Amino acid sequence: MRFRLISWLTLFLAIVLLGSSLVLYFYLKQNLIESAELRLSNWADDSLVEIAENPGLFQKNPAKFILPAKTNEFAGSRMLVQFMDRSGQLLARSPGLKLNSLPFSIGDDDVLKEVVLEDGTQLKVYQRLINVEGKDLGYIIVGLHTSYITGVLDNLRNILIVVMFCVLVILGLGVNAFASLNVIERQKRFLSFASHELRTPLSIISGNAELALRGDPAREEYKETLKTIKEESDWMNKLVANFLFVSRSEMGGEKPKKMNFNFGELLAEAASSLKKRYPSKNITINLPDEATIKADPDRLRQVVNNLLENAASHTSADGKIAITLSDRPRQYVLEIADNGTGIEKTLQKKIFDAFYRIEQKENEGMGLGLAITKWIVASHGGRIEVKSEKGLGAAFTVYLPK
Repeated sequence: MRFRLISWLTLFLAIVLLGSSLVLYFYLKQNLIESAELRLSNWADDSLVEIAENPGLFQKNPAKFILPAKTNEFAGSRMLVQFMDRSGQLLARSPGLKLNSLPFSIGDDDVLKEVVLEDGTQLKVYQRLINVEGKDLGYIIVGLHTSYITGVLDNLRNILIVVMFCVLVILGLGVNAFASLNVIERQKRFLSFASHELRTPLSIISGNAELALRGDPAREEYKETLKTIKEESDWMNKLVANFLFVSRSEMGGEKPKKMNFNFGELLAEAASSLKKRYPSKNITINLPDEATIKADPDRLRQVVNNLLENAASHTSADGKIAITLSDRPRQYVLEIADNGTGIEKTLQKKIFDAFYRIEQKENEGMGLGLAITKWIVASHGGRIEVKSEKGLGAAFTVYLPK
């Protein structure tokens, strides 16, 4: 159970971290792309301003405008510039374009493209029409290496992977420590509960044994004493067996041994046995014609007996207990309802906790029955629910896959 809890929490946190990392990654990627496009647009605008101030010089020597006087950002940068005339002839280009040319299309104006050159260089390219006082002088094409964007995103991805791994390890250790503290708390409750529960039967056994050893009592007195010793010994055996079951269940050592059997017959036998123990109670049972299930018969018998005993102990001498098994396409639904004292809504989740008892009364029970019932049902892939109101009885519903 503890391992399953840690696994689910770690998986949930991993999904949250992964989602957050993806959002951050794509947000940064979009910002870098938009920033690159803005730089291209600004560089093109700066060049067009320079050309507009001296169009004659541009027509005579376009190469002079490769490095604008006012915005010398092109020099030594990832920026590439290329001028074309109206017919598509090359006028000038950046020194970095010795072996390649930026892609160009006649007639395109204010167009962004992503291209890959023959040597594998990735570029983002922006093309604008050079128009001065209504006269077309050609085109400016500016390109920007986008390898730095890939590099930034690769570094971010690696950092996020490392951070996410470290966070998950830390969270896993933290959750494990928390679960360990919970186990320690349960062990304390177990020791306190065991010492309290075992003290009474041990005192009774010791007292009766001492009485039997005194003088020469009659045979009937011996029988009564030995009967009491046996009852208390049986109670202790049951207590120890339940302790071991809960311990093994939490450690994953209890596995159901499934086989096909008639669930209806098991319920009928349990109802008959309950009627013999409580002859004055009104017990009704409603079963389908066929109720074959693949499950552990011993464990399901334990579930049924726990729920029936629970119903019997919380109803009056002539109380009503109704057992209903419904046959659904993929599951059986078992309901055991009574008209007893009921359970307050605030306590309905706690009753499935080990060692929890609504009222601390002598011989009320060990507080393990419903905890064991819930574990057995869960180990079969099912679930258990309770509906109740104080003073209006209770209905326990068990859902079991066929």
